[in-house]
Parts: sequence; structure tokens; C-alpha cells
Amino acid sequence: MQGNWREMSNSVDPATAVALIVTPALLISASASLVASAHVRLARAVDRGRVLIAIVHEGSGEKLGASEQQLRVWLDRHARRARYAERSIGLLYAAIVAFIATCLSIPLAGVAGPAVNWLPTALAIAGTLLLLAGGAWMVVESRLSAAQIAEELGGALDQLRRPAA
Repeated sequence: MQGNWREMSNSVDPATAVALIVTPALLISASASLVASAHVRLARAVDRGRVLIAIVHEGSGEKLGASEQQLRVWLDRHARRARYAERSIGLLYAAIVAFIATCLSIPLAGVAGPAVNWLPTALAIAGTLLLLAGGAWMVVESRLSAAQIAEELGGALDQLRRPAA
């Protein structure tokens, strides 16, 4: 086994070795940034959902200028936003695990030889696909959020445009 490690260390120039190790680390950092963003978006959806729940329990939907049906739509939208953010977070954490495994598999492949040379590449591809999927769920959540705010702003502006009774 040690012979394989020596062969690898002699055949890979230092710049390539650093790139092999740094690339997964950068992807871990990118994934972690997206996880933080997804957590913030989840918290916002949950907080807004709780405000709407309180309004429903108080029976004060008219304060928002929203009908009972509109409140149902908004609550459903916030519940979907929360689910999408949760899915994204799970996928992004899985990407981090895959990228950490990629970092660990690089020296393993060097020691074990050709039998596992495919492992770092497979783990990096898996991590990248998980990162892509997590990002896609955040795009869907962001679109729901934008639709929600546009609807709420539109309702408020309509209310302001109505003549005072």
C-alpha cells in the first residue's frame, strides 16, 4: 500500500494536489452559505405563518384587509415555503457530507490504488448534484415568497386607493 501512496505523491504535482483538496473545501463553504440562507428563509416563513395564525385565532383578518379564504391561501403558501426550505436544508447538509467524504476519499484513493480511484469523483459529483437540488428548492421557495409579498402589497395598495367611507 505504501508503494501506491509514494507513486501517487511522485506523479501528482503539488499544485494539482492542493487543487484536489481545496476544491471540495470551497464547495463545503458554498454549501454552508446556502444552508445559512435557507435557515433564514425558513425562519421568515415560520415567523410570518405564526403571525397569520395569531390573526386567525383573534379573528382580526379584516385588519389586514384579507378575507378568510385569503388567509387560508397565505397560510398554505407559508407552509409550502417552510417545507421547501426544509427540503433544501436537508439536501444542502447532504451535499456538505458528500464533499467532506470527497476530501477524505482523496488520500484513501491514493493509498488504496486503482480499486477506489473512482470514489473521489463519484462523491464530488453526488455532492454537486445535491447542491444543485438544494439550490433548486430555494429558487422555488423564493418564487413563493415573491408571490406572497406581491399579493400582500397589492392588497394594501388597493385598500389605500379606495375612497374613505
